[in-house]
Amino acid sequence: MALDRTDDRPLSSQLADVLRSEIHDGTRPPSSQLPTESKFHEIYGVSRTTVRAALQQLVNEGLVVTRKGYGSYVREQPPIRRISSDRRHAIHRASGKPIFDTEVIERGHLPSRRMLQVGEAKAPSDIAQWLQVEPGGSVIVRCRLQLIDDQPTCLSASYFPLWLAKGTRLEQPNALPEGPDNTIEALGYKFARGVEVLSARMPAPEEARLLRLPPGVPVVRLLDIDYDEQGRTLQVADDLYVGDRHEFLYEWAETQPEVVTR
Repeated sequence: MALDRTDDRPLSSQLADVLRSEIHDGTRPPSSQLPTESKFHEIYGVSRTTVRAALQQLVNEGLVVTRKGYGSYVREQPPIRRISSDRRHAIHRASGKPIFDTEVIERGHLPSRRMLQVGEAKAPSDIAQWLQVEPGGSVIVRCRLQLIDDQPTCLSASYFPLWLAKGTRLEQPNALPEGPDNTIEALGYKFARGVEVLSARMPAPEEARLLRLPPGVPVVRLLDIDYDEQGRTLQVADDLYVGDRHEFLYEWAETQPEVVTR
């Protein structure tokens, strides 16, 4: 596709449009190498400065990665599906593993995690509200970096009230092979209902470092709040997902109307 030099838009933006379209339609598949600067000049008659500006746009959008000394490549973006439904807890009960692990394994990938913090801490104000404790009140927290095929994909922090978690395996410094949800149920508590709050934003510098994010990639924050039959909060899971590595599937089923016989 030729660039239009009579167009008011910069040539770098036009070149970025061409490459973006080719990435989205599969002409340039994930992991494929983009042409060199000299090749771009040969094809489109543009300067190295123009090429670099175009590529930088795509880097900022999370579509391209540049490896020093190796060139530029279309970024791999295999989505991991995170399912939300009334069957979520049944899934981890059946597998005996954390929900994260179960969903990743089902899609042919290898899950792992690195523990970042475990123990008693002060609850952030928004977490405290959901957890039904005073702002700044003490809770048990488990923070970990979740990985898929050794690639960081999620920063996960689970908060538990002291009355539930103090003195239990939820304070264990190592990862729980069965996951926190199964641990809670093993303590004799039952999940009755849940609330999920989804939002998106750009990552903070430390979040970007831990998740190894290139510029331009957003994160999706998912708060998962679980209650027991008495309406007490059992846990608040605060998960920060890499935006372009996940998709979120929400299922619902209409309840069957009660049939009244005469």
